[in-house]
Formats: sequence, structure tokens, C-alpha cells
Amino acid sequence: MEIYLAKEYCDDKNSKLIAEKIKEIRLKEILSEAKINFSDKKIELMINHKAIKHTHMSINTIAEKLASKEYKLHAKENSIMINTPNLDFKEIYKLKEKLKDTIISGIKGISQVLIVKKDSNYIILTSGSNLKEVIGLKGVNKEKTTTNNIYEMAEIFGIESARQTIINEINKVLSSQGLDIDSRHLKLVADAMTVDGEVRGMTRMGIISKKSSILARASFETPINHFVNATIKGSRDELLSVIENIILNQPVPIGTGLPGLMVKITGPLSKDVKTEKKEK
Repeated sequence: MEIYLAKEYCDDKNSKLIAEKIKEIRLKEILSEAKINFSDKKIELMINHKAIKHTHMSINTIAEKLASKEYKLHAKENSIMINTPNLDFKEIYKLKEKLKDTIISGIKGISQVLIVKKDSNYIILTSGSNLKEVIGLKGVNKEKTTTNNIYEMAEIFGIESARQTIINEINKVLSSQGLDIDSRHLKLVADAMTVDGEVRGMTRMGIISKKSSILARASFETPINHFVNATIKGSRDELLSVIENIILNQPVPIGTGLPGLMVKITGPLSKDVKTEKKEK
């Protein structure tokens, strides 16, 4: 994601604060040790005080996030004690591992953050994406914040924004390789992928599966499967587009191949034709 900040939050201090709030932090990242006391059926989670500062949370707040009806929990100064009298040894170990993977701070899916300064703007780049939750944060500029997750863009901002995201991402790849392709080609690809209101890939399960022509589908991948299925169902190919007519080596009913010339001969031209026939 590229997260842009509102004007009043676009400075060094606030950008770091928002980045820390966005980054997903799991319990194991702030633990110095996780111990199991099998005799008393207890789990002790030792908290690393240096690591906990980045979460902007206290031990009591973390304990509240871990609270559950399955066990009793007690927060101390440097640790969290969990009593599990009703669980067996295997279940206690599984619980410990489950607790270590619990998200206690940040937004799910965003594993890394990086603050970049462009001109006078501070931009937060992330590894991972969760657009819906990020644009709900205070201090985030909703109008500029984007993600390269096309499906998220379609879900939140609509299919037109997904189409534009496809064009932007293709442009980034091509420009990084020094390639220059007419933008109309990119728009055609994006249109084909989003024409029916859903994002579909350039695969046999995506836009190819939506083609009405059997020969057009068969020209992409797995031709035998398409021919066999069409034969079993008794399907008919109307030969209306380019690919199937090229396969059959006949004019395509598009552009100059679309009209047919039909002329009824009348007047002087018809007389000339008759006289030519008599002379022959």
C-alpha cells in the first residue's frame, strides 16, 4: 500500500506514530519468554518492555485483548499469568502457541511499514494490504491512499478504480524495464479484465472462460477438453469474432469483412450486359 497522510499529520513525528499504529504486531514479537508450568497448569508470558513501547499499549491492555472464558488471566508488572486448570498438557501447549500468534496491535495483514519522504509529503509504504481498515484511521488521506491489491480496490472503491489500478501497475512494470507501449493497449487489457463488473485474470478460468466461441476458448489452452465438452453438449459456434475465423481461414465479420455487396442491375448497365452476352 501507499498511505498518504492528511496535511495536519504530514510531519516526521505523526508519520512515525501512524506507522506504528498500522504495523501488525503479534504477541510473540513483544515476548522475552513464554513458559509452561505443567505441574500447576499455568502459562507465564514474560513481556519485553523495550518492544512494548512501540505498541503504545500497557500490559493491562494486552491482557484485556487476550482475555477469554476458557481460562483465567492475571496481569503482573512484567508478565501475564494464565491459569488453565481444565486443560490437559497437549491443550495447554496449543493454547500457548495460539496466544503467541494473537494480534495485539496494528492492522491485520500489514507485516512491514516504511516511511518515505517525497518532496514535502510523508508516505507510508507497507508490505501487506488492508485498505478498508487503513482508510478508517485518523490522519490518513482517504483520497490518495492506494493499494496494488486490485480486488480490494474493486470492493471498496468500485470496478472503475480497479481498472485504473490495473493500468497503473502494468505501467510501473513496463516503465521499470524501459518499455514504451501505447496506453490504449493497456486500457484494452484493463477493460477486458473488468468488462462484466468483476476482476478476471488473463487465464482460462478468467476472461477466456467467458468467451462464447468454442474455437476462441480452445485456442488459448486445453483445446481437446473444449472440443470434447462442446461435442457432448452439441454446442454451436457462430464464428462472430476474429480468432475462430482465422483458425478456419475465412474473412472475419468485422470492419471491411462485415458488409457484403448486393447490387440489382438496372438501367443502361443492364442493357450493356445483355448486348455483351449476344456478342459472345
